[in-house]
Amino acid sequence: MKTGTSSRSKGLLMATVLSFAVIAPLGMAHSPAEAQVFSTRQEETVPGIEWDKKRLERLDRNLRRLERAVQKVENKNAPPILIEPDPEVVALQATVDILSRKLDDQENQITRLTGQLEEANHANVQLKRENENMAARLDTLTKRVDQNEAHLKDIEAQYGPPPPPPISTGSADGDFDQAYSLLTNGDVDAAGSAFEAFTTNWPNAAQTPEAWFRLGQIRSLKGDKTGSVGAYATSLKGWPKTTWAPEATVKLASALAETNQAKQSCAALTEFDKRYGTLASTPMKSEARALAARGKCT
Repeated sequence: MKTGTSSRSKGLLMATVLSFAVIAPLGMAHSPAEAQVFSTRQEETVPGIEWDKKRLERLDRNLRRLERAVQKVENKNAPPILIEPDPEVVALQATVDILSRKLDDQENQITRLTGQLEEANHANVQLKRENENMAARLDTLTKRVDQNEAHLKDIEAQYGPPPPPPISTGSADGDFDQAYSLLTNGDVDAAGSAFEAFTTNWPNAAQTPEAWFRLGQIRSLKGDKTGSVGAYATSLKGWPKTTWAPEATVKLASALAETNQAKQSCAALTEFDKRYGTLASTPMKSEARALAARGKCT
């Protein structure tokens, strides 16, 4: 009894659905009275519908779901319903797959670019370090070149021919002032040539002893210790009582000590104390005492 009722309910339900969902929209024939009644109800409740392929597929799926629901109500084991995939969902899924692949490709490209950037940064750091090392080496080489050039100039100045003396003024006073001006202005080589010319041209002038003293200073500056001994000794002939004489005596003692003439150096210091002890300045006296102590003069 229950089974018959269920079958009748199912048939009635399916007939009703099909009547309203399929037959009526498709415009099948009815009796004039039925057509008039049905047409009136349709106009009142359901507007006109265009049944395209998409709507028909949706209706088919709904019917399958409805059949499944009826079978569940009747406690029957319903077979699985095969629902065709929605074309829009399929198209959307395909688009998602394409975008996902593009995203993966972009991520891989970003990873490659990141690795290349890190390699470039590492190479840049190494290149910068190499440039710094090369700059340091270049600076060292430049300093060496400058030192060598300065050393060559010193050698040329020491062993090269002296510059010619300036033109004589025609008087001892003028020539001496000219040589002394060169010395005070720092032109040591020209001053040396001028003083040597003065001692040759004016051997008996009053300024000649001082000219020899200045030559001793110039030769000491240029490292000519032996030449400075001769110049200082010549300037002190007759032991002049001038302002430069005490300094000339101490410088002579120093040059004698540097040329391994310790006995003569001590003798010069003895004459310094004897002849210029009262005339010498305090610095000269201190330097004389220091030389005597180093030379162990008694």
